[in-house]
Amino acid sequence: MLQRHDLYFLLYPPAHLAAMLAQLMHRMGLLPWADYGKPMAEERLHITVQKLAQFDGGVPGDELDRLVAVGNALAAEPFDISFNLLQAFHRGGGKGMAQLAGSAAGLQGVRNFEHCLAATMRRMGCADSQIRRSFNPHITLNYGYDRTIRSAIAPVAWRVTQFALVDSLYGKGQHDVVARWPLVSRQQVLGDW
Repeated sequence: MLQRHDLYFLLYPPAHLAAMLAQLMHRMGLLPWADYGKPMAEERLHITVQKLAQFDGGVPGDELDRLVAVGNALAAEPFDISFNLLQAFHRGGGKGMAQLAGSAAGLQGVRNFEHCLAATMRRMGCADSQIRRSFNPHITLNYGYDRTIRSAIAPVAWRVTQFALVDSLYGKGQHDVVARWPLVSRQQVLGDW
């Protein structure tokens, strides 16, 4: 069977926050329930901004080139993000998910970034099927979680300063970062008056 490759534009939290989230998962009991799922590994905690495409056996070079060109063309500034809600949904049969979510104010920057990325993808010739129609910013903590939780938590916040194009090897728990781009402030720094 050919290996499936899923392409995404992702945002990763800083390493110290990823480690803190791993501790939060443990404290909150976000461990496997029955034989389903497992907590997300620290290095793979992320926000999916765009799920782009799936390929069996490898990603065509022209597709990678187009998506790298999108990343190169995107002009976006750093932004702040904040999650203050731990929630889990049980859908039956081990099909649940635990995640960090947030209020509208803490997610406005990432929503603006997603809108800018989608516009750049359209401008660079990406198919409409590659551009999501709705966006619910969150960080998945555990797939296959089999309980329901909704709990306010102390805010998990950071300044997002980069984004990545990632090739995720389906079922392997492996993210291969194809490229990273900095988010650059266009504001000029003015000296003392």
